[in-house]
Amino acid sequence: MRPTDALSHPAHWSTTTVRRGVEVKRGVSWSKEQEHGEPGPNRIPVIGIRNVQDCLELNDLVYLSGLKPTAVEKSRVSAGWTVMVGSNGNRARIGNAVLVREDAEFLFASFLMGAKPTANGGLSSDYFYRWLSTEQVQAYLTASSEGTTGLNNLSHSFFRAMSIPVPPPDEQAAIARILDAVDTALERTRARLVAAKALTASLTEEAVSGKLITGGMPSCEQRAWSHPRLGGIPAGWSVDRLGKLCARIVDGTHQAVETSRSGVPFLYVSCVREGRILWKSASFISERTYARISKGREPQTQCVLYTAVGSYGNAALVSTGDPFGLQRHIAILYPKTARLRGDYLTLWLNSSKGKRWSEIHAVGNAQKTVTLTELGKLLIAFPPPYVQAELCNVVAGAEAVVDTINGRLDGLADLKRSLMHDLLTGRVRVRDDSKGTAS
Repeated sequence: MRPTDALSHPAHWSTTTVRRGVEVKRGVSWSKEQEHGEPGPNRIPVIGIRNVQDCLELNDLVYLSGLKPTAVEKSRVSAGWTVMVGSNGNRARIGNAVLVREDAEFLFASFLMGAKPTANGGLSSDYFYRWLSTEQVQAYLTASSEGTTGLNNLSHSFFRAMSIPVPPPDEQAAIARILDAVDTALERTRARLVAAKALTASLTEEAVSGKLITGGMPSCEQRAWSHPRLGGIPAGWSVDRLGKLCARIVDGTHQAVETSRSGVPFLYVSCVREGRILWKSASFISERTYARISKGREPQTQCVLYTAVGSYGNAALVSTGDPFGLQRHIAILYPKTARLRGDYLTLWLNSSKGKRWSEIHAVGNAQKTVTLTELGKLLIAFPPPYVQAELCNVVAGAEAVVDTINGRLDGLADLKRSLMHDLLTGRVRVRDDSKGTAS
């Protein structure tokens, strides 16, 4: 891997390097006394690494006071600048970038870098940003990063020496226009996903509180009642401790495990999120290792997983008889389905009621944990199983919409990756609309 190796490109495209065609500058540094969490007189907003995501996020800024005018001018960003991660504990974040499309008052922090094509470098700002964002260039920057003591830094010499293929100006404009259209579709799809998740969360809250009315709700002849700890309980609902509602509550393995390239999936706490199991994020263990760590487990086809540490309070239903291993601090709940359905238990644990309970009952110092004993004491309000089924079906409908939108989002992301590779290597040729299109 050499920085002088450009992406493959048509023979008639020219090439330049970052050093020859791009202006690069570092971000601003400051002392703790200069930092503020709110805007105010003579305070200047600054973006940091957390603001550099799929797009530039400006909803969580730091504000600085007491900066010298020269420092302000040096680190100010305006339209056409690409802001990229220059230092980070996560090596994969090195080189991640966003394009600033409009003039703004903010500066960028010292762990970030600014880059903008020079006026006579032959590169447009949009095209340079797209080149920098390709998988190949990002992989180069990650692999070439340097650092010690857990902090990785962009190799400035490597970056400045990188060779950039330069298509004609009209083709650069067409490439940027096509990828901008895909980005617009991605942004709209993300917005729909946020709305769908909000609807699912709202339905979950209404389901576990009895506000979501279904055809199977108890008759109005039954009276609502009040529980001394849970407050108002809908008519026909019961309250009991989780330990009495589950056949068993067990923990993940406390033993060290050696992962392998294939075998039995092994789930970590991070694999249980938003009511789902992220099987793609799992590692694998051997059959022998699974047999060693799974003693006491039941070969049941349905159980609920609950994260008892870190992002404690996340729960997901597992409806499979296939074996899987679990990291410590993931509890396995086997509900007695004659009284409490697994899908309803999952809703309860993921609701604000369940989350608040988890936060209150987590114990420990550096790493707070919900113990199995405390989990067994959790009080749950629940309707008859047939009502639980109807409530869960309503929420499942909203979750299906979330899954559909997630699938569209994944498809658009795959399309974008494919287009970026084909367009920026010249495999697919395009020209500006005014001059026609070629491929």
